[in-house]
Amino acid sequence: MSQNALSSTRPVVIGDTLSFDTHPDKDEDLMECTVKWKQDGKERSAKYMVFKAKNVTAGDTDPCVPVFVQTSYYNKTFENSNGVTEFMITSQWHYGQRDETGADRFVVLHDEENQPYQHRFIASWLINLENLVHDAASAAGYAFYADKLDELGKAYLGDYLHSYSSLVVQSGDVLLVPSKLKFFSFGNLKTIKWMQRGSERSAEYYSFSVVNATQKGQDVMFFIQKEWWQSDSTSENHISKIATKNADGQYEFKIDAKSQYGQADKTGKNRWVVYHDKERHPYQHRFVKSILHSQADSLAQAQAMAGVFGIKVIDVNLKEILDFAGGIFGDSLHTFN
Repeated sequence: MSQNALSSTRPVVIGDTLSFDTHPDKDEDLMECTVKWKQDGKERSAKYMVFKAKNVTAGDTDPCVPVFVQTSYYNKTFENSNGVTEFMITSQWHYGQRDETGADRFVVLHDEENQPYQHRFIASWLINLENLVHDAASAAGYAFYADKLDELGKAYLGDYLHSYSSLVVQSGDVLLVPSKLKFFSFGNLKTIKWMQRGSERSAEYYSFSVVNATQKGQDVMFFIQKEWWQSDSTSENHISKIATKNADGQYEFKIDAKSQYGQADKTGKNRWVVYHDKERHPYQHRFVKSILHSQADSLAQAQAMAGVFGIKVIDVNLKEILDFAGGIFGDSLHTFN
């Protein structure tokens, strides 16, 4: 949660696989906390199991992601697990974070009727750590947290948890696009094929799950034409020509008429963004299927990624998921105003 503490390679996104030890040697590595809050004028509370997990998909080498699982959900999900176990982030999960960049993101699995502010989770966890006595906390690698209770708690004040079901990306929003390729970027590159004016066409695209800084760090699927992202490109439309880099080396890409989008329905549900030559006219499902095909080795992963695009699937195979995608995303891309 700071440069003094271990942090994950990137914010946790839907489809990520995390791992943790269900029977750790130290009590502080898996503890039960009581989260208290007020809702509808009434005092409420719920018990959560708290631990730090390793983001396997992001390539983390240490457990850096704080995870809160309501105890009843934990017992149901992990009661038969022994040792190190893995789980996947799906649309059932929620998340909190320090700011709109996705910094210090933590994840929560619980009854969605529970609506505590983010800081309630952090505070309950840190108070439990503090109760370990400072020396024990220091020995366990938690001295930073024990020393910074007030500072950390205040950093999360005043905001509810966010849903992994995306808010609608709007014109004017700023997306934080990576400037360097990461191995976890959905099996880049993607070849998109389509018919246009009676001819077969194809082009390569990079795809990323990026942070929408305007929408409080909501995740957005982003596709970009290969030539407009690669560092050795001299194209006048290269992302570096239209977006500046922030201190973290991410392009601050502003959504406007140069960008297009696809979505699950007319409400803008699960909207995703494409930056490319608008003379290209592939249907939306060509992009969606490229992501789903890249997850073909894992049906669970493909189902999780289908959820990113608003495709709800239960007990179906990859072909059926792709068929759903073809039916939902049969339109051409739309252009932002």
